[in-house]
Amino acid sequence: MFRFTRQGLLGISFLAIFIISGFSSCMTPKKVLYFQDVPDTIAAKKPYIIDNVTKFVSPVILPNDILSITVQTIQQNESSTPIQPTKGIFDPLSGFLVDQNGNIELSLIGFVKVGGLTTSEARELIKEKAKEFYKEPVVSVRIANFDIYFLGEFALHGPFTFPSEKVNVLEALASAGDIPLTAKHNNLLLIRTDGNKKELVRLNLLNSDVFHSPYFYLKQRDILYLEPTKYRIQTSDNRLTRTLGIIGGLFSVATLFLSLRNIK
Repeated sequence: MFRFTRQGLLGISFLAIFIISGFSSCMTPKKVLYFQDVPDTIAAKKPYIIDNVTKFVSPVILPNDILSITVQTIQQNESSTPIQPTKGIFDPLSGFLVDQNGNIELSLIGFVKVGGLTTSEARELIKEKAKEFYKEPVVSVRIANFDIYFLGEFALHGPFTFPSEKVNVLEALASAGDIPLTAKHNNLLLIRTDGNKKELVRLNLLNSDVFHSPYFYLKQRDILYLEPTKYRIQTSDNRLTRTLGIIGGLFSVATLFLSLRNIK
């Protein structure tokens, strides 16, 4: 039968504590707290001001966008009908699909090139064309499929459709359940499509500099990928999980033996 000395059991205990704490140390406040460079405003008794925050720039309409378009008017011209999605390009979202050439097709009006325009510019363009068929038309245009995709360690995965075109990174993260402790807060990867190119940029949410990033505001079909920490990757390994369980068991046994008076 094995005989344990007090020194031996203490050695096993300290070894177990060292190994387990080595893994748990991967998650420290410095790695998970947002905006660590912002001073304590309670102590200063005044707000901390961040100047020159990135200005919002309205996204432009892209191919495969689905536009929600409504036209209201006091009185239609004779024999005219309301604008509705044309058969063949109707989408379940009840909108108008922008084709690869940037065009949409409106009843009565015909084809309108809106690709490359903001929704405000497209609204004014459609309004001018609608005046031929409608008296004092009031036009509303918005992107109905303003989708952001969430991949990786997010609690919720995308795509998520936002009702507004003005969506920043923090608002998007809130919609996906925030960043869990098992993910890297300083390495949020944003993937953006620009024509035939892909833009990849990493954002650090531990620092308030993210408010100055030109990528602070998102565009339709942006992809956010949240990378797991090493601790998350390691603990997902079944072999490591079993090893930690064995170490924890040894630690418990060692603690039990140390509590006995008859240990030599």
